[in-house]
Amino acid sequence: MENKHVIGSVVSLLTDADKRLRILNYLKRIYYCEEIGDLDHKMLAYFERELIPVPAR
Repeated sequence: MENKHVIGSVVSLLTDADKRLRILNYLKRIYYCEEIGDLDHKMLAYFERELIPVPAR
């Protein structure tokens, strides 16, 4: 398995742990995400090393 995070899972940024992202797609080692609560639904691209999993509460 090449990708660490599953499509549809919620992650946060390593540099901003308060920002929550939902993974929409994974292609060629890049995760395409949208920020949760963002009304514009902009597609954001991150490498795996920039993302951390959000612990379940």
